[in-house]
Amino acid sequence: MTQAYLPKPLRTQLENTVKAARDIAETAARAALQQLAVGEGRVPDYLNDEQRALRRRLRAHGRSLGDAKHGDDTQELRRLVWEVAYEHWHRMLFARFLAENGLLLWEPGAAVSLQDCREMVDHHPEMAMGARSEWELAGKLAARMLPQVFKPQHPVFELVFAPEHQRELERLLAALPAEVFQASDSLGWVYQFWQARRKDEVNASEVKIGADELPAVTQLFTEPYMVDFLLHNSLGAWWLTRHPGTPCPVPLTYLRTLEDGTPAAGKFEGWPSDAKSGLADFKLLDPCCGSGHFLVAAFLMLVPMRVAAEDLSAREAVDAVLRDNLHGLELDPRCVEIAVFALALAAWRFPDEAGQPLGVRADMPAPNIACCGLKVAARAADWMALVPDEVPNAAYLRQELRLLHDSFSQAPLLGSLLDPARSLKNDLATPSFDTLRALLERALSTERPATLWGEGNEVQDEAWDHALTARGLLDAARLLDGRYHLVVTNVPYLARGKQSDALKAFCETHYPDAKNDLANVFLERCLELSQRGAAGVVQIVMPQNWLFLTSYKKQRESLLKRAQWNLLARLGEGGFDSPQAAGAFIVLLTQTHAPADEAFALRGVDASGPKGAAEKAALLREEEVVSVGQKGQLGNPDARIVFDESEELPLLANYAEGLVGLQTGDDPMFVSAYWERPAIDLSVWEPMQGTPEELTEFAGCSWLVKWESGKGVLLSLPTSRPTQGAKALGKQGIAIHRMRVLYAYRFIGDRFHQNVAIVVPKAPEHLEAIWCFCSSPEYSDAVRRIDQKLNVTNATLVKVPFDLAHWQQVAAERYPDGLPKPYSDDPTQWLFHGHPQPATDPLQVAVARLLGYRWPAETDAGMELADEARQWIAHTDKLAAHADDDGIVCLPAVRGEKPAHERLLALLIAAWETVTPGSWKASTLDRLLAEADCAGKSLEVWLREKFFEQHAKRFHHRPFIWHVWDGLKDGFGALVNYHQLDARNLERLIHTYLGDWIRIQEAGVASGLDGAPQRLAAAQALKKKLEAILEGEAPFDIFVRWKPLAEQPIGWNPDLNDGVRLNIRPWMTAGVLRHNKGPKLNIKWDKDRGKDVESAPWFHKFKGDRINDHHVTLAEKRAARDVARGS
Repeated sequence: MTQAYLPKPLRTQLENTVKAARDIAETAARAALQQLAVGEGRVPDYLNDEQRALRRRLRAHGRSLGDAKHGDDTQELRRLVWEVAYEHWHRMLFARFLAENGLLLWEPGAAVSLQDCREMVDHHPEMAMGARSEWELAGKLAARMLPQVFKPQHPVFELVFAPEHQRELERLLAALPAEVFQASDSLGWVYQFWQARRKDEVNASEVKIGADELPAVTQLFTEPYMVDFLLHNSLGAWWLTRHPGTPCPVPLTYLRTLEDGTPAAGKFEGWPSDAKSGLADFKLLDPCCGSGHFLVAAFLMLVPMRVAAEDLSAREAVDAVLRDNLHGLELDPRCVEIAVFALALAAWRFPDEAGQPLGVRADMPAPNIACCGLKVAARAADWMALVPDEVPNAAYLRQELRLLHDSFSQAPLLGSLLDPARSLKNDLATPSFDTLRALLERALSTERPATLWGEGNEVQDEAWDHALTARGLLDAARLLDGRYHLVVTNVPYLARGKQSDALKAFCETHYPDAKNDLANVFLERCLELSQRGAAGVVQIVMPQNWLFLTSYKKQRESLLKRAQWNLLARLGEGGFDSPQAAGAFIVLLTQTHAPADEAFALRGVDASGPKGAAEKAALLREEEVVSVGQKGQLGNPDARIVFDESEELPLLANYAEGLVGLQTGDDPMFVSAYWERPAIDLSVWEPMQGTPEELTEFAGCSWLVKWESGKGVLLSLPTSRPTQGAKALGKQGIAIHRMRVLYAYRFIGDRFHQNVAIVVPKAPEHLEAIWCFCSSPEYSDAVRRIDQKLNVTNATLVKVPFDLAHWQQVAAERYPDGLPKPYSDDPTQWLFHGHPQPATDPLQVAVARLLGYRWPAETDAGMELADEARQWIAHTDKLAAHADDDGIVCLPAVRGEKPAHERLLALLIAAWETVTPGSWKASTLDRLLAEADCAGKSLEVWLREKFFEQHAKRFHHRPFIWHVWDGLKDGFGALVNYHQLDARNLERLIHTYLGDWIRIQEAGVASGLDGAPQRLAAAQALKKKLEAILEGEAPFDIFVRWKPLAEQPIGWNPDLNDGVRLNIRPWMTAGVLRHNKGPKLNIKWDKDRGKDVESAPWFHKFKGDRINDHHVTLAEKRAARDVARGS
């Protein structure tokens, strides 16, 4: 039976449908629950007895999900809304899957279509089970067929959606093509798409990930080719070695073999060896089974294998595989439902000997899939109360339920990380979970009907949920107590920094060497769940960075000693064909739970080169399998895992240190672009090298850090690491751009940001040789061999072999006079000389000079610069006469000043002519305009239409020349130097420059000049907005979150040290700039990442959030200042 996967266009259609369905279903669920007043404290009089009973049961179920009930009897609804929406939509969706596969049954052996359901609803309502549409009837039939998925008597299905919501859901479902429901991977994608919005919400909130967030954040559907590669190189390899010469009954397209035909992953000699009956004893577990992709794929391999090996019929093999071989655990109960349905659907669709689907059978074994994340909302006493006194061994059973309750108290957070044997310390009176389950089932069946189903009170209504939770967790405990031949899964990925405190504490206590990522913790847990010795094998999809990061050194060393590394496939970035997995660098790992001997070879396949999933899949089939000694990996630097043997050369670490820069903990407060102020005040700010925008030899010199002579707030914050990398100050070295592309640029001895890693020679005379090495392709290749992380760690940078003598020879030939001194033509670098002619953006430089700006290199005679840079600086002195005196240059002619484009042209001509007389040509301007995306147009048009957008983009959306305008192309506009724009200059802009323009337009109106009335009205409107900014009343106020109320600016009195981003807010709010929103002016101030310390002035108001989008009235500011003065 071959698997058909969902094509990308249909996957996109399914994604859009599911996301829309969740919005509609949650709206419908919320409305239906509000109609019954489920969240209210009192029961409305308009509810009848049946509705009151349903309301009670829904409230009980909501509490079991974790919705809190408050002292005034009101109750939260969030989790119940999610549950109702999910269950209603997925009941319909599963019904469509069944109907499209001819498996929707009216009764055993009698399949019905959606059209049949329509007929019954329209013409035989007595047969329609109360349904109002074919979709509702189909859903009820599906629920009847799938009691393990849709629990009988579940109160959420007694809730009725409003007709308009139900119709919209039905329309969405009906619009999906039939092919969606035939593809084998559709169900897996469904839940990832359902969780997408919730995942985005959690990631945006920056909360630490706990039980509530885990299911959404870690949900990631495993690509089919990853599943096939792992199973073909385990189950497929087992078949090949047990049945030599006999073709496998399923294609093994990803099975990799050595030259002698031996499977690259090994022979799995610890697995059952009998070729005929071995699979009867084989047990597989997916402990993070999600939507069941591994289980379904293993099912479709194992059934044909058992048919062929054991002479079973298809039906017998299906039953045997479900009963004996496959087991699944999952944290998220909704995923469990999908996994159960997916496996059942595969079994029902499996063809018999005649090629016909086996169909639905009541006697088919239920899939061995359990939810290990059910919330234990009740007290232990509530569980114990489920056991009536008359049940035999009641006291014993109550004790067992108490122990079960205690061991799973953290189930929604830890899931299959829980180990009942460890948490119970063998307190269970019997190892037989089957006995305990039988006793629990008997207790549940003896439970008085009135308690579970009939009239009662809220306490009694909760018993149904308690019983289901206890039974579900008992099933999970049974699976967790087992040990398996193959544990195969795609583990959850979650770095330690994102984990909640409770999750961190658990990982550190039980898995200290693996604690830095939940994926690594699960690798250790999977080994625990596998059988000991050669019989236990683990296969995992997981992030790759642990193979080389220093923080995982102990775990690598431990696993290299106690487990066999059978096969490692590197996928790198782009292995998942989904935006949900952006930035994930992946490996496929197969390990055996037994130590490797000295001769054991780790086999590897490197498919990390291509960027797309399809290309990586092809490489997994075709790329060379490499073999390296496993024990030899222990001799690598930090025991890093590499696919080649180490070179016999000393490490670069012998000659240089790898350092990482300072961490502020709050970059918006402490980091600024140097051009956000007219000059660098070294008593407040110090130059800081950052990551480069463009890869050049001298780069990253755009930033300042608020150091305040070492006496400021930065050095006292517990969240900062201000002295990190301080030992490099004043030294020359090599900075490494380490995100994706490794690129070396010069470190010039200033402070540097944590995003920058530098290599500092221990001996200054080795600088040239180390620079030549680090700037070579050989260095990049050497680093990537041992560290494939998206952003390479600083420690890795010096853990590569280094041939000093060779690179000294290279340096002597390349730099006979030593390394060049700093030079830059980039106006975003403080090294820039300030002259327009050689600049990378001449027009932007010329405008800035026209408005009176000068670059730091021009004014700092002590800055180390190349001689060429000093020569250009000397030429800039000849342009001083063109600089405006007050930093306001109007686009039209006002106050007797020439229009801006004429003044700019004069400066440009001087910039060429004062360097080389006769060098300015008309074609020079044409070239400059073409380079500025304004080919064939005038300098005037470029200033009016293009300048400000390009200026903002060039200077990282922190513009220091602002284009103020009134909204008309032929209206008033002015370029303003933000550095000089204090209250006095704003008054000058309003009353002198704009005032003169208004007088010109008033005269035009009086003389009947065409367009003058519109220009006058626009100018007067601009004047009012500018006056509002000058006054500074909210919403045209400035708010700085790191300043107390008494220090907030009153009116337009900006502190340039607070940065462009906060000071430009009133101007963008008033809409007086040429561009006022993204993407052309991409300035956002709503909220900054991270949490404030408790001493921050607005900590308590914003609960630690770093909120900038806040407004304060002038009255509040003045009152606070009066209080401050008085104290």
